[in-house]
Amino acid sequence: MIQTRRLLIGLGVTFAATLFGASAGLTQGNLPVAASGDQVVIKREASRVIDPHKFRVPLSTEAIQTVTLVAPFDGKIKQVVLKTNSKAQAQSEVIRLDNTVQKLRLDRAQKVLKLASVKLKQADKEESAVALAQAEIDLAKVDVEMAQSVLDETGIRIPFAGEVQRVLVTDGQFVRAGDPVAVVADNSKMKVEIPVDRASAEIGKTFGFKIESNEVEGKIEQVLPLPPRFDGLRDLFDSIAAVVVVVDNGDGKLKVGQTVYVPLIPRQPVVEVPNSAIGNLSDGHRKVQVVRQFIVRDISVAILGQVGSTRVFVSGPFAEGDEVIYDLSHQLGDGFQLKPSSGAVASTGSAQPGAAQPPPTTKNPVGF
Repeated sequence: MIQTRRLLIGLGVTFAATLFGASAGLTQGNLPVAASGDQVVIKREASRVIDPHKFRVPLSTEAIQTVTLVAPFDGKIKQVVLKTNSKAQAQSEVIRLDNTVQKLRLDRAQKVLKLASVKLKQADKEESAVALAQAEIDLAKVDVEMAQSVLDETGIRIPFAGEVQRVLVTDGQFVRAGDPVAVVADNSKMKVEIPVDRASAEIGKTFGFKIESNEVEGKIEQVLPLPPRFDGLRDLFDSIAAVVVVVDNGDGKLKVGQTVYVPLIPRQPVVEVPNSAIGNLSDGHRKVQVVRQFIVRDISVAILGQVGSTRVFVSGPFAEGDEVIYDLSHQLGDGFQLKPSSGAVASTGSAQPGAAQPPPTTKNPVGF
């Protein structure tokens, strides 16, 4: 059962120094717990809350290979052999075009070749006649090969083992040469292009991130210049790059188009705070304490880019009007209510019985 404490606290904000990386940070572990009659000092600063949508870039999984199959020539769709989501071996037929004309052309070319062979047999031993007959045979063979090649193209095939992602035509539909007919993918591995701190952008290095609610690991296969769609992140980080991370998907659990979340793209409001404002929650995550409508709130945060040596960007459930606490003289828990003492100066106040209290039985949730 949480014990009720009653305090009267001044309008000023308070902070204490602790380590944040190599810098000082907020800690309450070595501070006295505020009690009735204590004088409490709180040092705080107004926050500038940045909408996370400014930095939002939708990321999703892609198959390691994706190919759009197209019609090789004008014709009619005779049959959709493989439906959407069908698994296929390499060179499996996906779409079949009407091949009546192509079969006739092949048959004609084969007959011309046969005729040329007969002429060669009937030719006398005159060298010129034999040469002419042989030339006709050679030409007929080329025509047969061309006709066979065109006939083979009426069966549109997947170039690798994979899955039919989309079928874009129906039986009986007329298509022009170059019209897309199906999209096929090799999803034995998934890839995603994501922004990272340049210091960790190393080919072959293992990299962890989230695909929807699942934590996954992949390997960096490419390091690329940051594309324009990530330019908004330059406001938060001094040095970033883009990498292509590949994740094995031999079990087929991952699907193309699943949402990807990475640490460098904030999902919650962003605020620039002093290093000294960063503290630790009991679960090991980082926190920043704020004063929100005279109530102390613990805000669970993700650390983003450093701003010089004394400040840092963080992301968390901040609200407009939050005042970031960067130094304090006493421990103040989440949900502790503040009330300025009468006649107190802007930075100090005297603790008075009955002036303020936290919730009597439970703490309010972070981000209230």
